[in-house]
Amino acid sequence: MKHIAIIIFMSLCFFACSSGGENVVPVVTSPPPVAANLSLPANGTVCLEGQSVSMSYSEVSFSWSVAKDTDSYDIIVTNLLNFIISTKTVNGDKTTMTLNKGVPYSWQIISKSNKVKETAASSVWKFYLAGDGASTYAPFPATAISPVSGSSQNAMGGKVNLTWAGSDPDSKTLTYEIFLDTDASKVSNRTVASLKSTTASLSVNVNPVSTYYWCIKTSDGTQSSYSMVYGFRTN
Repeated sequence: MKHIAIIIFMSLCFFACSSGGENVVPVVTSPPPVAANLSLPANGTVCLEGQSVSMSYSEVSFSWSVAKDTDSYDIIVTNLLNFIISTKTVNGDKTTMTLNKGVPYSWQIISKSNKVKETAASSVWKFYLAGDGASTYAPFPATAISPVSGSSQNAMGGKVNLTWAGSDPDSKTLTYEIFLDTDASKVSNRTVASLKSTTASLSVNVNPVSTYYWCIKTSDGTQSSYSMVYGFRTN
C-alpha cells in the first residue's frame, strides 16, 4: 500500500506541474513579395533615344516602384525580333541596360524575397529603341493569349479558338496572318499556308490527340512583325 501511495502522489505532482500546458511558439510565416509597378520606359514608347554608346547600341534607363516585402528584383528584357532574353538582378528600383538600336523590346520586373520562394511578376511593357534614321516602325510582335503555350485543349466541333494581342506604335489598323501546323519547323520558317484575320482571334480546324504550333504575323500595311512560335495539344 505504501508503494501505491507513493506512485499516486508522484502522479499527482506530475499532472499538477503540467496543468498549465506547454508554451507553444507560433510559427511566423513571411509574406510573399508584391509585384512592382513599372515606370520607365513607358508602355508603347516609340523612338526611345537612350544614351548612345556606339553606332549599334544605346544605354537604356529602367525604373519601377519599390515593392513591399521584396529584397531584390530581376529585370527581364526581351528582344522582340529574335526573342533573346537578357536578365539582370537589381537591389534597388532602377537600373540601366545596353541594348541594340532600332529594335522593339518588352520588359518585366520579378520581385523576389530572401525569406520565401514565391515571386511576383509585374505587367509586361513594350518600347522601341530608336535606330538611326528610323521614322516609322513595324508593329510590335503579337503575344498569344489563348491557348496558353504548352496547354491541352478540348477541340469543340474539331476547332480551337486562337486569340492574341497586337499593337503598333504608329498605326491603329492591323491585319494578321496565322501560321499553324503540327510541324514546328514549317511554322518557324513560315512555309505553311497562312490563315488571314482582321481581328485578334481566329477559329482553326484541328485534329484530336495532336500537337500544334502557331505564330502570328502582324502587318500595318507597310511593315510587318512576327511573334514567337507557340504550341498546344489537343485532347
